[in-house]
Amino acid sequence: MRSELIFRARETVDNKYKLCQTTSKATRRLHIAAKNTTDTINDVLARIAGGDEFSLPVIPILASS
Repeated sequence: MRSELIFRARETVDNKYKLCQTTSKATRRLHIAAKNTTDTINDVLARIAGGDEFSLPVIPILASS
């Protein structure tokens, strides 16, 4: 199942490195401790494959001084 999600997500993000980075960052932001990490990764890949840019949260990261 995940390989299908990856291939569908590759249609949206051509660069393998960028897809990996995007998936990793989105997984860290969307993950809930009570949920399996694999389920969160699958959810992120499905969101990327769907092309829904607004379904991924945009949370600014402020640099600490």
